[in-house]
Amino acid sequence: MSIDVGMRNLRQGLLSRVAFVVAQVRRTTAGPALVRLALGLAALAALAVAVPLEDLGAWVGVLAPIAIGVALFPRTRWVSVAALLVILGWLVTTVVFGEAVTPWRLGGLAVALYVMHSAATLAAVLPLDTVVAPSVLLRWLARTGAVLGASLALGLGGYVVAAVIPGARSTIGPIVGSAVAAALAFLLVWYLRRRT
Repeated sequence: MSIDVGMRNLRQGLLSRVAFVVAQVRRTTAGPALVRLALGLAALAALAVAVPLEDLGAWVGVLAPIAIGVALFPRTRWVSVAALLVILGWLVTTVVFGEAVTPWRLGGLAVALYVMHSAATLAAVLPLDTVVAPSVLLRWLARTGAVLGASLALGLGGYVVAAVIPGARSTIGPIVGSAVAAALAFLLVWYLRRRT
């Protein structure tokens, strides 16, 4: 008798959970769905860039569920775990397998990770049934594009300049690098204090 009651409660619990998910899907509006789609695609792109290109077809069955999980659960640690998997995959691909670090792969990885982070942040605060004004999404896209454009220009520009400069031991390089890092830290602290 108690097994029947337990099974009935389990069935009712599962049915109510399924009904809740179906109701959530029906109430989903276009804005949050687009943000989550961008999030999932960015996660999939980051994961795809991180694995060896020759084996990409074999990895799709593993990468797609991770990207879908990121899109479905933007408020959870799933996004952080996916980002760590991307970084780990990149390190294994470049260090262990010796795949060349090309500017387009490095830039693609940076773009995909930033878009994934930015879209996860936006998706985490948007309820699925929120009506989002197009101007909100356009401002988000513009801000994300501006950050990506500036970052890629500086990062890939520095990468190209570093590739052109002949390698030689010097004390000037670490000093200049430390000065740039200190200046960036100062600007970040100044910006944060200015906002409060």
